[in-house]
Amino acid sequence: MLGSMIAAIAFVTLIGLLVLFQLSLAFGAPWGRFAWGGQHPGVLPFGYRIASGVSILIYGFIALLALDRAGVTDVFPNAFSTVGIWVVFGYLTLGVVMNAISRSKPERYAMTPVALALSMLALLIALSGPAEESFAGMVFDDGDGPVFCTTIMESYPPQCGADSPSITGWDWPAVEHEQSQTIRWGEYRFRGEREGNTISVSGSPSPLQ
Repeated sequence: MLGSMIAAIAFVTLIGLLVLFQLSLAFGAPWGRFAWGGQHPGVLPFGYRIASGVSILIYGFIALLALDRAGVTDVFPNAFSTVGIWVVFGYLTLGVVMNAISRSKPERYAMTPVALALSMLALLIALSGPAEESFAGMVFDDGDGPVFCTTIMESYPPQCGADSPSITGWDWPAVEHEQSQTIRWGEYRFRGEREGNTISVSGSPSPLQ
């Protein structure tokens, strides 16, 4: 977890430098030899400057996706960020190839190492396990195993919606809870890793105040 967070921070730092570079190109910096195949060595034509502006948005999305996958932020569903970071890795690997075969020597020598570093960092993030998340709400167990309630039907004892994810690593004797015959429940705050429809608990849950 810590390793993927460090990789994500390094990744976003490099992305930030590329954002500044593309922003400079968009505003007329004479660095065209380092971008877009080096076709325009000085100030980029208007169309290419617009493309540099669009690339900033793409970089921003990629950075947010990497942070989400590493658990630094919680913006996208886990399944989306898991698949998305592999798409990003493929995109960046293609960028390594395109920079390496560029006709512009400045672009080849300056941008290929950057693209390679980004690609390797994206791979590290993609290979990491599911991001740890924070959960708060009702945990319910009717005898078939604990679940984290996504919806709660008011009754006694309460009932959870059918789409509630199951929980592994939950220890009822270790937490205060209510019980009616074989049914146990309580409201807690805890951290865990969600993969599909299963949450693996990490650390000790605490009751919601």
